[in-house]
Amino acid sequence: MNAMKRIFVIAVLLLGWYACRAQDAADSVRFRNPSNWKTVRSGDGISVRKFRTKCRKAETYLFSVPQAVYVMEVDPSVCRIVPVQDEKQRTVGSLVRSRDALAGVNGGFFVVHPEPKGTAVANDFLKIGGRVVSPVPTPGWGDAAVGFDRNGIPHFTSWNKAMDTDTLAGWSAEFPDVMVAGPMIIRDGRSLHEWADTDKCSLAEQQKRNLYAPRTAIGIRGDSTVVLVVIDGRRPRAFGASFSEMAAVGRWLGLTQMLNLDGGGSSTMISGRRLVNFPSDGFGILPIERRVANAWLVLPR
Repeated sequence: MNAMKRIFVIAVLLLGWYACRAQDAADSVRFRNPSNWKTVRSGDGISVRKFRTKCRKAETYLFSVPQAVYVMEVDPSVCRIVPVQDEKQRTVGSLVRSRDALAGVNGGFFVVHPEPKGTAVANDFLKIGGRVVSPVPTPGWGDAAVGFDRNGIPHFTSWNKAMDTDTLAGWSAEFPDVMVAGPMIIRDGRSLHEWADTDKCSLAEQQKRNLYAPRTAIGIRGDSTVVLVVIDGRRPRAFGASFSEMAAVGRWLGLTQMLNLDGGGSSTMISGRRLVNFPSDGFGILPIERRVANAWLVLPR
């Protein structure tokens, strides 16, 4: 009898574990289903795809809510990814066009200056083409960084304020392009954010905005493919994602490293001259790009 009780308890525990994992497994299947994806661009070393919840189709929800996910995969042997920053705020689209880039996404956090009007700079350490262009020391929100080597391969590390000024012998000295943002979402193939099942309907509006937002992230696969991810949010058909949900997306994409960039209304993906996603600053059927301080551009080698 005792043995039977033990078997029963183990079975109940396993059933409970499976029930907790079932949603994650179902999401994984939906995410990987080719019929739920549309190819926006393919060629020139870039692939851009989008996953969007079909209207009133709960079977295409992710994390129990409607979602819109955009994925840009870049071959570093064909393209190079570089950060850019102008003196004044500009949309990602205008930065892409001004550099004749193939594509781009928004960059890191930034600070807007009242004078001269419309000027903005990176809120964290930023190095472009071997030159530090952000203020030193910076106000600093980010706690992680991505640095691109001369072969176009990104490398990731944790960051602290002391590293802002250690530019000759520190970690950043090795890379011509470095951007600090954060937090890290995936490190060495493992999520850094504990999964939590949350009843999204029970959350207050401010809680939803704090936890589930439009997101932009940059990551890498084991084969050196660089992956840029944008998830829309704060719209009826695009709820937004938490960091743990971003980590799930990164794992499904096969990323070994993933770093969060600026989000909210800044989250933008451009392919060619086309705005691919729907930034949350837009309204109705009118998408509106936010002016940002910096961006990541994809250029031909």
